[in-house]
Amino acid sequence: MKKGLILLQVVFCLILIQEEIYAQNSIKGLSSTVKKGDYAILEVRLNMEDEFRTVEGRDNEGLSRIALFTGQNKDREVLSKGFSGFNEVVKLLNEMKLQGWTLIDTYTIKGNSLIITHYIFQKTK
Repeated sequence: MKKGLILLQVVFCLILIQEEIYAQNSIKGLSSTVKKGDYAILEVRLNMEDEFRTVEGRDNEGLSRIALFTGQNKDREVLSKGFSGFNEVVKLLNEMKLQGWTLIDTYTIKGNSLIITHYIFQKTK
């Protein structure tokens, strides 16, 4: 009985830790660490061939990722690795708006094998 109770407590603690880690790498979790007026960059990094896989994404991660930089979230920037299509990007843009961010500007950097798009946001709420 005592071993079962200890096992249950350990499982419960692991679930809480997992939720905390996930919350840190979500737009909602990262938004709670910034003040009104602060800026952030949502970075969408795609492999060059992902440019043509807008709906289906790709089977492996490659170098693709989506990250949010707030200036205060070192080592917690990456929101997702891989590319599952632009619906994921739109969901994240909508989440930014829902969390009180306003899109200020956007620009693209094109390299030999990567396309990087930066969405510049300002916290307004």
